[in-house]
Amino acid sequence: MLEAVLDTNFLMLAHQFKIDILGGLRELLGEYKAVTCSGVIGELERVHSGKGKDSAAAGYALKLLKRGVEVKRSSEGVDDWILKYCAKNGAVACTVDRELIGRLKKEGVKAVILRGKARLQFG
Repeated sequence: MLEAVLDTNFLMLAHQFKIDILGGLRELLGEYKAVTCSGVIGELERVHSGKGKDSAAAGYALKLLKRGVEVKRSSEGVDDWILKYCAKNGAVACTVDRELIGRLKKEGVKAVILRGKARLQFG
């Protein structure tokens, strides 16, 4: 089964743009398994402990993770972990981080991005 690896900023999109990212991934990928790493949890918790729109989005993302997203342990930076995990396991990265998208392309890893603040597509 195809794995979709969710980045911090991608998870926060659900609240920021009021989109169903998990359903959108299902439409784009078919059957898939959602995965993220413990570093993403840490980033979301740090942002959520603050105030404002980003804090609310991070809180929503943390709740979203409880809907069947598998969390893998990681000891390295989130972007490095995503790149290595996707390359090793043939997974698709879900991110809107332009720098990470560039690194993924160099390694031949597919990325799912948000287009037009409304729909997910391969980038």
